[in-house]
Amino acid sequence: MSRLSPTAFGLALPLAVMSQAALADLTPSEVWGDWRQYMEGMGYGIDATESQNGNDLTVADIRLNMVMPENTGAMSMTLGTLKFVQNGDGTVSVVMPGELPMTVNIAPEGGAEPVTVSMRYSQTDHAMMASGSPQEMVYDYSAGTVAFTLDQLQVGSETYGQENAKVNIIGTGFSSSTTMTIAEMRSYQQTGKIDSIQYDIAINNPTEPAKVTMNGSVANLTMDGGGMIPLVISDAADMAAMLRAGFDVSGLIAYGAGSTQMDVEDPKNGNFTMSTTSDGGDLGIKMGADGLAYNGSQNNMAITANVAGLPFPIDMSMVKGAFNLSMPVSKSEDPQDFAFGITLGEFKMSDVIWSIFDPAGQLPRDPASMVVDLSGKAKLLVDFLDPDAAAQLASEQPGEVQSLTVNKLQLDAAGAKLDGAGDFTFDNTDMTTFPGMPKPVGAVDLSLVGGNGLLDKLVAMGLLPEDQAMGARMMMGLFAVPGSEPDTLNSKIEFTEEGQVLANGQRIK
Repeated sequence: MSRLSPTAFGLALPLAVMSQAALADLTPSEVWGDWRQYMEGMGYGIDATESQNGNDLTVADIRLNMVMPENTGAMSMTLGTLKFVQNGDGTVSVVMPGELPMTVNIAPEGGAEPVTVSMRYSQTDHAMMASGSPQEMVYDYSAGTVAFTLDQLQVGSETYGQENAKVNIIGTGFSSSTTMTIAEMRSYQQTGKIDSIQYDIAINNPTEPAKVTMNGSVANLTMDGGGMIPLVISDAADMAAMLRAGFDVSGLIAYGAGSTQMDVEDPKNGNFTMSTTSDGGDLGIKMGADGLAYNGSQNNMAITANVAGLPFPIDMSMVKGAFNLSMPVSKSEDPQDFAFGITLGEFKMSDVIWSIFDPAGQLPRDPASMVVDLSGKAKLLVDFLDPDAAAQLASEQPGEVQSLTVNKLQLDAAGAKLDGAGDFTFDNTDMTTFPGMPKPVGAVDLSLVGGNGLLDKLVAMGLLPEDQAMGARMMMGLFAVPGSEPDTLNSKIEFTEEGQVLANGQRIK
């Protein structure tokens, strides 16, 4: 079973602190002490050489070590040298070199090959200042450019340079502000922006025939996030324990226009190219004891792809794409909220694709849309993020759905439109009325406009045999009644307390 691991947060947060950084006097030792406490609290062991020069502090040969979750090995990271300089106004400047080499060593157990990743963090016109007090520090950071470059990847005895594994990411106009507050928990609030990001990635595995390159850019990134983190994380693999201890984080990243170009050179299976553009969107995440939630959207997307074996390009576009997912993650005797939604707004294909199956243009080629919006309550019987969850799921029922609301169901395509909404509750003590599932009680209202017209066109095009169309019409006649407008069908499907199923008041079960 796939689980979210705090190790991902742990790997990223030391670098985030380095790229982030109230008025009271601070000392270099207090600022470095805060960094050290933060990283040790995340489960890292730290080795470094500290030297004092007057009021200033130099920390050299910084090395972080961590045992990987579930006894999968160990990880170490080297960060080079940092200087903490005392300013006359009580603030502290954190001085980093223009180029900071980093090495990550992963030594897995169980016979897997060790991995060494060598990369560089580069920056120009950069400055970081810490202000505030030891209990509440504010880190302000800015840079003209920041960049991550993969120099070398070593897997076992094999070494890959940039000719085999290239990752170059460059950001311009970077600034951020982070406030760290220390009490019974460590809380943080962070805002930031990057004017633009460009990336250039290439993969050329000598043992595989395909070569992959990808490059692109995105403009106007903004970030806003915050949360609560336990001062000490005793077991980085036990996310359930972290949540019980108060771990609670959330964040939103928004971005502007961007584009990507991907090329696959494959002499065995054929070449592939794809280009995408969009006007931007956002991505949000929230994780805490009350659940896990993701949401995202993207505006005015366009995709063009050339596939080996197809004599024409694939062109598609969509005005809006969006999703949301929220779910409980902690075991509870009380029902908890969940939700799922997806929106595909005004999806269009090129006329070349349409003409493959509709050369006469009988189907309307208006943009298609789909909206699914569900919510409800469920009771979890297992802590999903517990290290032992996989073993528990093998022998226990993971949870019970208590209720489900279809807030909106909409499909508009090829001249037909389906709408629906409804509410259901579920009796989890009754698994026999509907074998294998809890008994539902509730109703859903459905409306179909243009259904018969679409069937007629599909039959005329030869895509649907007449006898199958007749069967579909008979089913619609059984479950639906004509509406007040032409080619409109309405249906109300009810599940009663007695276990009956009604269609527009007529019993069908």
